[in-house]
Amino acid sequence: MISLPYHLRFTLTRGAQQKGSDMADLFGHVSVKVLDSLGVTISVPYYFNFDDASALTDLQTYIDGFLPDLDAVTDGQIVSTEIVLGMVLPGGLKSAPVASSEVEKGGLFNFSQVGSPYKFGSLVPAMKATLIVNGKINLTAAAVTTWLANFTAVGGTASAVSTAIRALGVLKDALVVFRKHRKAESRRSFEVA
Repeated sequence: MISLPYHLRFTLTRGAQQKGSDMADLFGHVSVKVLDSLGVTISVPYYFNFDDASALTDLQTYIDGFLPDLDAVTDGQIVSTEIVLGMVLPGGLKSAPVASSEVEKGGLFNFSQVGSPYKFGSLVPAMKATLIVNGKINLTAAAVTTWLANFTAVGGTASAVSTAIRALGVLKDALVVFRKHRKAESRRSFEVA
């Protein structure tokens, strides 16, 4: 049997999706990457409700049963899988975006990686305008220092890592960046009064 790497990624949604089930559920999907004989890889989502009392080991056990059944009905090679779960947002968050905020204008926080000479960047979309002073992110602002301390805290339920699964080290630099989201922007229309 092939040993498959897996990643568990949590996504935030605007509320719980709990339809048609007696258990408390987390809506999510199992994303499976399949390679064909031509070298083409596709990612296919399979949507599920997961019991919110499940531990990570329970989810791995589920995957250990699901993937062999899928493997039996495909000629492609299953090369990776991940589970994406929708989580309930905590109270106290903004109920609407701040006027004139744009997700294209963000704050990029670059960290060292343990065991690597390369930096790893984490983006904060629609960086709060009041935290940008003279075109730079104010790294001494209380909101920034609190976010950095919580994001890079090691241990507990989760620890921030890079896409290479290396622990993040110290903050190397931070900058204001613009990431184009033209497709989403082109679908928007605004009525000018």
